[in-house]
Amino acid sequence: MTSTKSPAAITEALQEKLGDAAEDVQRAYRDLHTWMIDKGKNPRREIGLNESTAKNYLNRLDQLHRFSITYFDPDDPTKIEDEHADDLLLMIDRAEITKQRGKNKGEEYGESTKRKFADTLECYFRWQYYEGTMDYEWEPKINFSDEKGESAYRFTYRELGLLFEEAESYGALPSYYDTPVDEREKIDGLVAQRLGIPKEDVTRNDWLHADWSGKVNSMVTVGFDAGLAPIEIGNAETHWYDPKSNTLKIPTKYACKEREKEEIGLSDRSGDVLSGWFQERRHLEKYDGSNKIWLNREGNSYQSGSLCNLLRNLCEEAGIKTDDRKIVWYSLRQTMGRNVTAEGELSEANDQLRHERYETTQEAYNQTPVEKLQLRLNETQRKAEKAAADPEYNPFAEEADATSSTATTNTRPAQETNETTAAVSKTHSGGLHIDAVIPDTTEARVDITRQILQDGTEE
Repeated sequence: MTSTKSPAAITEALQEKLGDAAEDVQRAYRDLHTWMIDKGKNPRREIGLNESTAKNYLNRLDQLHRFSITYFDPDDPTKIEDEHADDLLLMIDRAEITKQRGKNKGEEYGESTKRKFADTLECYFRWQYYEGTMDYEWEPKINFSDEKGESAYRFTYRELGLLFEEAESYGALPSYYDTPVDEREKIDGLVAQRLGIPKEDVTRNDWLHADWSGKVNSMVTVGFDAGLAPIEIGNAETHWYDPKSNTLKIPTKYACKEREKEEIGLSDRSGDVLSGWFQERRHLEKYDGSNKIWLNREGNSYQSGSLCNLLRNLCEEAGIKTDDRKIVWYSLRQTMGRNVTAEGELSEANDQLRHERYETTQEAYNQTPVEKLQLRLNETQRKAEKAAADPEYNPFAEEADATSSTATTNTRPAQETNETTAAVSKTHSGGLHIDAVIPDTTEARVDITRQILQDGTEE
């Protein structure tokens, strides 16, 4: 039985993208809605979906339709091409397409939402198949579930170092005079794109100006240290950075989530790189009148998709494997959180990640780096070999000896402070003379300071 209810109209955003074709799509959506209510659940047995489920499908289809037009510019904008469907799901899974609005704008979609997008596309193409406009039943190449999905890949220390090295020199151009004339034209196009000038106007000086930029380097290093989400890269403004304290303050309203913690520290390297970029950006025309720290080539704020692509390009240039790895911009934040958790205190990682709850940091980032695990395994193997060769060997005695040695070292300063006794004396001219070897301990320094103050104030 055909439903008499009419589906919600396509959004104004989709109408704007469709232009004159909007009415045709609206009619198609009505037909799809009727089909879903009549037989969308099981077309062969003509069992339909309930109204709320059909409405949810249409709402998500509206989103997917806009994504398709935005990213693929199809010849026929009135429908989603099946050849683009898998690409859309891959981009959503890689966080190249992220949440579009609300307080979590710019964040990756959850696994459950990804599955619902895939279900929507399946329903859409199933309708086309049973209505005779497709000759096969489409199935997604990516399978999602409501369970926790694959997290962003976390770099090893070596990979992280290679990534930083590549970011430092990313985009360097060959020498102008060493480049054959027939190849200069290709480079001219790249230079023109970087500087935003006509290709025919490119000169040798433009090559020099476009040869290197600290922008990518600063985005990667600061993005890593501060654990910046894509939306925070896009929102970042120059006044967020305080060069005196080398800190970055991310206002709650501009963060990817409403985080109460705002101020975080940066490494010395990131501070130097960011300061250098600030000097460079002053001379770039597209930053005139803008307080954004980073803008893309078109002078717009960075989006998740372009940042994910940039990071993968850096990895490929650095020789870091990208196949079968979910390398996305969040990989930097994930790697930083894991490393700080493993090397420092949980509270340090919690503050740097701007988490409200320690449990969040513990659950998501308390993963030991593989290098540290390898070191522990090597030590275990060494002790096993030693124990096999010596029946009397106690593998735990080494730890006890190390603890005893540390305790002895820690108690020595109290005895050594006696060596500073009478180390300070007055000269004939009334000055102070110090003759002692001072142990590098707090107790020894306090003792010698006390003597200096006493002898210096005695009449």
